[in-house]
Amino acid sequence: MSELLDRLFIWLFLLLVSIFLVLISILLPVTIHESEELRVAMFGFPIPFAQQDLMRIYGDYAVDYPHKFTISFGMLENVSDIYFYKIPFFFSVLIVYIGLLIIRYLHNRFLL
Repeated sequence: MSELLDRLFIWLFLLLVSIFLVLISILLPVTIHESEELRVAMFGFPIPFAQQDLMRIYGDYAVDYPHKFTISFGMLENVSDIYFYKIPFFFSVLIVYIGLLIIRYLHNRFLL
């Protein structure tokens, strides 16, 4: 019974770690190749799940393309223009979770 609870705890812990890793991945910069892509900048890894219109924020800046942009959080504004898509978020968490389970299996199999 104790081994089953240990496995359940590890699975839940890996699920929480995968959710955290996927949520933090929206902070990674994305490469925008032309100014029209600023309207639908997609963030997130491994499957993009957050969309933001960067044209309102960075539209006046003259930069050379391709250029890396990060997600912008309007701290002083009451409205958020970041849209989260649930299905790509779910699949991103699932991919990272499966990856962590594979790493755990390989660690237990070959290193212990």
